[in-house]
Amino acid sequence: MFNKTINISLILALIVVILGAYTRLADAGLGCPDWPGCYGELLVPDVISSEYERPLDVAKAWKEMVHRYAASILGLSILVIFLLAVFRKTKREQSIKLPTALLLLVGFQGALGMWTVTEQVHPGIVTMHLFGGFSTTTLLFWLFLNQRPQPKIGQPVLKRHKLMLIIVTALLIFQIFLGGWTSTNYAALSCGEYFPTCLGEMWPEDMDFKNAYYWGELGVDYEFGILENQTRTAIQMVHRVGAIVVTVAILSLCFVLENYPTLRRNIIVVLGLLSAQVALGIINVVMSLPMFAAVMHNAVALFLLLSLISLAHRMFNQNTAS
Repeated sequence: MFNKTINISLILALIVVILGAYTRLADAGLGCPDWPGCYGELLVPDVISSEYERPLDVAKAWKEMVHRYAASILGLSILVIFLLAVFRKTKREQSIKLPTALLLLVGFQGALGMWTVTEQVHPGIVTMHLFGGFSTTTLLFWLFLNQRPQPKIGQPVLKRHKLMLIIVTALLIFQIFLGGWTSTNYAALSCGEYFPTCLGEMWPEDMDFKNAYYWGELGVDYEFGILENQTRTAIQMVHRVGAIVVTVAILSLCFVLENYPTLRRNIIVVLGLLSAQVALGIINVVMSLPMFAAVMHNAVALFLLLSLISLAHRMFNQNTAS
């Protein structure tokens, strides 16, 4: 039961992250201006009362509500995981700490979902909400790995290689933040359809980095963004530089881990996902953010993170060499 619930929850978490990306990219984050209902109803209404200033867009409202329904089911499934762990209904020994952290995280994630609406898609809150989804999926994936026998590497793992994996994973997480910030500030197309240049230049001169990562006031409607073009361009360019750094870092890690033959399958998965992510990033720019490619760019970022987490799970459960 514990394993089945983890499997279901992990699939649900992936679905919720993808739905969240789709909802954001379809500009449906405020499809329902209230929370947890939609114009005061549990289902999207056909007509709304005069107390709501925002007009009803049924298509956007349903996108938002489907995301909420899926997230609610995920929250209930994580509660079941917690209860099963408390009562020791697990196939393999599992500390209560991780299920507890997961339950607290999903509760905070629900609050972020509410604030996303009440604070009118504030970029900082929406980015934190994205991080919460990624973190929830990562913890579920770690639980998933804990309950399955992992193949042995067959040789001690060097400490410096473990440290390198930690650094590369941290860089990827920071790049995911940069991507979330780019998306929530509507800066994905601030360089036009130019690649590798930006607005026809390798490094535009009038970029505004000073205000690029300013938190911003609460109580302001951030739908479609409020930043100047120069600021959005700066955000986009930082994200591009980050992509180069992360790509080089992951390639270096994979080259180093070739010393462990039993990790080659993991390395192939990482390289495949990295290639897909780079290609999707370029497609999003030159094709002006097609919906499928934009959603998949978000999803593949998560899969790439999980591929590094899988490596970490194997490497940190092995003997360490100096």
